[in-house]
Amino acid sequence: QADHVVLAVGHSARDTFRMLYDRGVYIEAKPFSIGFRIEHPQALIDTCRFGKNAGNPLLGAADYKLVHHCSNGRSVYSFCMCPGGQVVAAASEPGRVVTNGMSQYSRSERNANSGIVVDITPADYPGDPLAGIDFQRHWEERAFELGGRNYQAPGQLVGDFLAGKPSTEFGSVQPSYTPGVHLCDLSTALPDYVIAAIREAIPAFEKQIKGFSMHDAVLTGVETRTSSPIRIKRNDDYQSLNTRGLF
Repeated sequence: QADHVVLAVGHSARDTFRMLYDRGVYIEAKPFSIGFRIEHPQALIDTCRFGKNAGNPLLGAADYKLVHHCSNGRSVYSFCMCPGGQVVAAASEPGRVVTNGMSQYSRSERNANSGIVVDITPADYPGDPLAGIDFQRHWEERAFELGGRNYQAPGQLVGDFLAGKPSTEFGSVQPSYTPGVHLCDLSTALPDYVIAAIREAIPAFEKQIKGFSMHDAVLTGVETRTSSPIRIKRNDDYQSLNTRGLF
């Protein structure tokens, strides 16, 4: 029992979200984004961003921020770009695959990686306020299946993804994800409108960063945890709208 409780559980505490909802705490669905991780040689990004100064230790590893507004009404943008970093496993439940990215302080790994994600709204997952979690879980389970059901992540070369054909072997870019990337066809790894949006955005990003659509850059799926699929609303003094004492 407590008079005051501070809730600061992050964006993926699904068991806590369910408990709060079942207890009657006001929760509403909110937009978030889903997509893939994309990996390029860090040297390519450095050259595109820094030109003749690429590799200068004073500059370090280059990053980027990209956005494209698609013909289907969706927006595609780079998320959590990690210079000289790696794609990491972020699943929190069995039988599901989730990717994320990180960089060490040195930013000295061979690849640059970033989320390439598409906006999702509650209209895409109608239902109760927790329906977005079910939506995320569905695509995380699909990634587990496509990856071979052994926690490898499904992946595809960018050139093959754009051409709509499965990948069978890696090129110059070796993926950094552990426990490994299983090459396949990612066209069924996310909703059709997400796949269409990313296929339109990557050539558009090529116009800003030459080489972004290089054939053997690697896409790794799936990124579903960009932000929380729910919002626990609070009033001006930071308390729950309907549960006094819960901050």
